[in-house]
Amino acid sequence: MPLTTSGQYPPSDSYLKPQAGKKSTYLIFYSDVEGGRMWCPHCRDVEGVVKSAFTGGSKPNGVITYIGPYSGWKNVPSHPARIKYGVRSVPTIIRLDENGKELDRVEKSGILDGSRFEDFLEV
Repeated sequence: MPLTTSGQYPPSDSYLKPQAGKKSTYLIFYSDVEGGRMWCPHCRDVEGVVKSAFTGGSKPNGVITYIGPYSGWKNVPSHPARIKYGVRSVPTIIRLDENGKELDRVEKSGILDGSRFEDFLEV
């Protein structure tokens, strides 16, 4: 089960280690769910693509982490995801190597661009 949810930000280090046989871990930053859906419309736009890309036994290891409520993200330059990972917007997916070093990242437009997303996923 390559797609897991770490819960609230920040994810524990145990989620960020690649699974056996996988080269990378993909850290997926989404907004929190408020009122039954993610508050970020861009996150909702890519949710199906992301789920399809990471669900299944031979798919890459994806870890969803929620960055918090709208009020804790919007115009909060000190948010830990902004500081530690340089996340400017959600959704953002960061490919990490086995040591937790960033290799690449995509945001909404890259996720919805089929060929760019395939290259990013190393498919």
